[in-house]
Amino acid sequence: MKNPTRPALFVATALLTACAGLPADGGRAEVGALTAAHGRALPSGDAEALTQRLLAEPITADAAVTLALLNSPTVRLAAARLGMAAASVYDAARLSNPGLSMARLSSNDAAAVQPQLSFGLAFQFTELLFLSQRKAAATAESDAVKLEVADAVMALAAETEAAWYRAAAARQSAALQATLARGARASATLAQRFADAGNLNARALALQQAAATEAEIAADAARAEAAQQHSTLNARMGLPVARDGWVLAEGLPAPAATEPTLAEVQVLAVDARLDIAAAQRRAQAVAQATGLARSTRLLGPLEIGVEYERETDGSRLLGPTLALELPLFNWGAGRAARAAAQLEEAEAELDMRVIDAGNAVKSTHGALLAARARVDRYREALIPAHEQVLAEMQREQNYMLIGVFELLAARRETSAVYVQYLDAVRDYWLARTALAQAVGRQLPASPEAASIRADALLPSSTPDAALPPAHSHAHGEHP
Repeated sequence: MKNPTRPALFVATALLTACAGLPADGGRAEVGALTAAHGRALPSGDAEALTQRLLAEPITADAAVTLALLNSPTVRLAAARLGMAAASVYDAARLSNPGLSMARLSSNDAAAVQPQLSFGLAFQFTELLFLSQRKAAATAESDAVKLEVADAVMALAAETEAAWYRAAAARQSAALQATLARGARASATLAQRFADAGNLNARALALQQAAATEAEIAADAARAEAAQQHSTLNARMGLPVARDGWVLAEGLPAPAATEPTLAEVQVLAVDARLDIAAAQRRAQAVAQATGLARSTRLLGPLEIGVEYERETDGSRLLGPTLALELPLFNWGAGRAARAAAQLEEAEAELDMRVIDAGNAVKSTHGALLAARARVDRYREALIPAHEQVLAEMQREQNYMLIGVFELLAARRETSAVYVQYLDAVRDYWLARTALAQAVGRQLPASPEAASIRADALLPSSTPDAALPPAHSHAHGEHP
């Protein structure tokens, strides 16, 4: 007997065998290509060996980012999403397994020799009809996931870079505050000697002692902040507490030589934002799924197959089967409405991201220029003015026109300006990192000045250098 179901079964078998398997890396290579195109190449090779090598050297901003990409659980979570998306594409490109049914029925007829046996084999023909559409929608969703994962990697890199700038600034500020505290305590000790020699009144001595205590409190706070930022950076790099013995590279980088214009960064942001590209691809995936839902609104599960039956009298029956759902109570309106709402949601998400991106680029660019202007004012105006005042007061003290403790107070004021300058440079780099994140890629490279060293910011002489002995007469310091 000719089996009319053989062509359909042959087609289904051919489709199953022609489908590609799961990708070996789950799409990681594509994510790596995306991040590399946006200025963040993913590290390769032995992760543990590279981690050990980087931790053995002073940690730069680039090294911190590399360590984060090697060790952070965020990257592993992203890789898991890639695997799930690849599995969805794999499943969407394949038909459901056929169903096998069996039955054994006995007759109450004493003359019947054999029981009645029946076997059935059926598969979902509806899936075969819309296999290509299902695969296209799943592929679009997988592409969106890859873009989102690449965006998450870029975000992790930016957050780690910002954490490095905070840690580097906190470390330098702590070193500077510690030096200032030592100098202030030396000044207070000197003031005590002056008071013991009768050359300093009680009010002036109390002022020096209070200034020393305030400097030590500031040094304690700066040291605690440096420790906190160190731990934050350690967590960003995906390292356990047991591996936090690394040291930071010396010096917070000086500002870049030039800054990109608003027009330049807006052009970069047009094609660089991975989250916008992901939202676009997801909207396409939802649109395809919506079209599929509309097409199958009235078409429920449709099964075709073959059934074999052996009657109790020994005769055999073989023939095709068909089973379909009748749209009597549910015409698929809810499924179609749900798909339409999901499409509207995806399109609204895309519009929101486009609007937010444009505004973020403009606002972060403005913040960068403001931070740069603040750094320039410190470097070109405020610091030189304080240094000139200090130099003039040094001359006056040499001629005994002012007292030594007036000079020391001026030194403390100048040193406080250096601390504020370090904060301004830190804020500048944080603003530049935020702009790069808003643009969606690394900003164009520009030549940078040498790193700023905290010890180079201090006045050339120590607070108690070239001070007169306690028994000498200094203007303004006698009782």
